[in-house]
Amino acid sequence: MSLIEYPIARNSYRLTGFEVLVSQTAAKELKALEGNLQARIKEKLRELAQDPGNRSGRLDVKKLSSTRRNYYRLRVGEYRIIFFTEEMGIKVVRIANRSDVYSWLD
Repeated sequence: MSLIEYPIARNSYRLTGFEVLVSQTAAKELKALEGNLQARIKEKLRELAQDPGNRSGRLDVKKLSSTRRNYYRLRVGEYRIIFFTEEMGIKVVRIANRSDVYSWLD
């Protein structure tokens, strides 16, 4: 990530108010992607941190149904970012292709 980022802890960044925490699994999945796709995903995470309620309507965020936790997905092309929110934080648990990302929810 470039722009305004302040590492708080391992795989954690404070981005304008909301903290984005990335699980080790999601961090590995992100590192495995091509550079331009990584940049697009990081930019979408910045936007999500600035507007977690998606009031602007610029992000393609949907709540996932039938999950124990209140998971959401953020669409970035063919990839999905699975996350949940807690107080002032966004916790990213998976970043994967849309064909693979939901299998772990079952």
